[in-house]
Amino acid sequence: MNKFYMDAHMHFDLYKDKKRILNYIDQIKSYTIAVTNLPDIYRQYIGFDEKYRYTQIALGYHPGLVKDFPGQIEIFKRMLPFTRYVGEIGIDGTIKDKEIFLRQENVFNEILRASSGNDKILSVHSRCASKEVLSHLKGFEGVVILHWFSGRIQDLEEASARGYFFSINPQMLKSKAGRAIVSHIPVHRILLESDAPFIAELKNGYSVEFNDALYKYLSDIYGVSNELVMMRVKANFAEVIKQVDKS
Repeated sequence: MNKFYMDAHMHFDLYKDKKRILNYIDQIKSYTIAVTNLPDIYRQYIGFDEKYRYTQIALGYHPGLVKDFPGQIEIFKRMLPFTRYVGEIGIDGTIKDKEIFLRQENVFNEILRASSGNDKILSVHSRCASKEVLSHLKGFEGVVILHWFSGRIQDLEEASARGYFFSINPQMLKSKAGRAIVSHIPVHRILLESDAPFIAELKNGYSVEFNDALYKYLSDIYGVSNELVMMRVKANFAEVIKQVDKS
């Protein structure tokens, strides 16, 4: 079997040499969702990914930027018809200001209302807010990928029961809590991500080698071959695409 490479959540636009990275992704044949943090940023890249077979650029509005960049939701809605991929979006519970937190929730709700039933694939941020994120996602029609999930196991189990996917990255394997979360994700719900450049190994340059480390780890914990794990992840990603295609 040929190697299957993927990256369900990375920030290509935060690297200096963007075109080189996209050319590399095409060359290595890594199925990639390149998220953005603001609608204004996404707007710069409309049609950019049409030149590249393996990269899809997602429309995002990062919860951590809601305070400093208000008024972007209308731009988001105007840009939404141009893509089926939405991210990075969600809620960040590390922000303790109640007014800002409420503003995040309102923006997230507007994004969900605009995206639901419109064949969208979401990459969702839920740091310290997994309970709230799941509450708002209830009833959403589309595909949900929980990026770098770090919430409660009971929330993980609920998300899995709803059919959501989880994208895991090498940084999660460096802590006991992260490894515990990975071990609780059903194998048919796992996708791979880098969150590049926000992990140390990819801060100064992008590579898909993180896939190999994740495959090896999953192979060890499941007691099966790397090839079998790779086939499972490939099937999971195919299911993500199929769910939208048949809606």
